[in-house]
Amino acid sequence: MAYIIDNVHLLKGQAFTDTSMLVEDQRIISTTSKFERYNYMRMDADNYIMTPTHVLFDTNLPIKESFKERKEYYLNNFILKGSTVVFTTVKIQFERQLEEKLKQAKCDLLDSPIDFVLGVSIPPRLLNPGFIRKCKKMKVPAIFLEIDEMNTLNTMPWGWIKEALFPYNCPIIPIFPESKHKKGRQLQLNVWSDLMKKEKVPAVYEDLANPGPVSRSILKKTGIFPEKSNLHSGGELSYNLYTINPETKYRDEHGLFFQSKHLAVTVDKGKVIRAGAEVYYRPGKGENVIIKTPGFFTDNY
Repeated sequence: MAYIIDNVHLLKGQAFTDTSMLVEDQRIISTTSKFERYNYMRMDADNYIMTPTHVLFDTNLPIKESFKERKEYYLNNFILKGSTVVFTTVKIQFERQLEEKLKQAKCDLLDSPIDFVLGVSIPPRLLNPGFIRKCKKMKVPAIFLEIDEMNTLNTMPWGWIKEALFPYNCPIIPIFPESKHKKGRQLQLNVWSDLMKKEKVPAVYEDLANPGPVSRSILKKTGIFPEKSNLHSGGELSYNLYTINPETKYRDEHGLFFQSKHLAVTVDKGKVIRAGAEVYYRPGKGENVIIKTPGFFTDNY
């Protein structure tokens, strides 16, 4: 059934837009300032700030825990924070494990209540053209590189790696040792960024260990955006509504994530999963998000 969401105060990044949305079958059909000539049922969103739902990075999903523990984890770490997508990794030690491990991860997440995006986490020795081609074939949207020694990067065949990544161009994302203090991690990140820009290899220059939602830049490079965490004509209807008050009115989209106490409604693909204190937990509703084109909206370098 089609209906209209009127008086939407839409926040994307740092930009506010006042608009209205015509929606049907879990998707946004059209957006405009007013739908004056339509007789559809209307929902007034004037008292709220609307944002896309958040994508969170998490490599410690409780896939082996009990249903009760998994439910509590997803509720507290995702749904109650307005997240309907988790970006996670599959750890690979040997090239022959790739297909089997990805298949197993999808099975482990069959009862996930939210959508999931699977990247692979590998040691530097696996980052070779043959492995990259297998990742492209299986539509892996991100390769996480476990960097223990920065010197290792200087001996890697970046020209061949760049050639193998083309044209799918899934970005390489660095993972540094957790014991590194913040200043040390930033120095490593600077070295990594300089090298990737010099070699013109699709890569991420941010630390995904930082708290909060995955940034728009990384979402674009991995291709998660515009499919997810985006509200646009033709896109899926997944959004958060935050109550407008002094604590929420002047924040950007990232800042609102940390104001979850003011989160009133979360809608995932047209279905309400949180309304006030009521939460609707639907195990198995999550889907594996397949990324067709990483970096479609960015140059990726």
